[in-house]
Amino acid sequence: MLFKLRGNSIEITAEAIVSAAVGVPPIPPNGLNKYCVGMEGGDYPIKQLISLATGLLRVSFTAQDAHRILTKLGFEIGEFATVGRPEPQRGMDKSEYLTFPVSIERDEDGFTLASCPPLPGCHSQGHSRPEAIVNIKEAIRGYLASMQSHDEALPDQEWVLVEVGL
Repeated sequence: MLFKLRGNSIEITAEAIVSAAVGVPPIPPNGLNKYCVGMEGGDYPIKQLISLATGLLRVSFTAQDAHRILTKLGFEIGEFATVGRPEPQRGMDKSEYLTFPVSIERDEDGFTLASCPPLPGCHSQGHSRPEAIVNIKEAIRGYLASMQSHDEALPDQEWVLVEVGL
């Protein structure tokens, strides 16, 4: 089937997904991946399967993109079990969270766009503000998971709001 992925047309088949995963172990659940597809060899995060089949970096598309493609190809998508799931980030207590600034704006088509400036290229959208916020959180989790899997340091930036008189 032909899919649009971040503005590019990409041919992806169910057979290509399955054959790309052969011999590649699934990325273990790390608390950032919510959805998976069960196949021979284990439960694969949905973005890992699309990345394996297309060669695209997982950070270059959203979990929503992966979910849409895999569903249309007939894969059954489930959620990783939460029992025994590793911590979301190394060294983080269950009660700790990371906080990021997010900019929200409306585009000319009425969509709500969300961007996370400290994470270059981390953007999402939604039909409404709440949907855009849910989607940008998922995009941030995916971005951080990619950074973690590549042993990249988490951003260490401080953001403040300043008031300027006009």
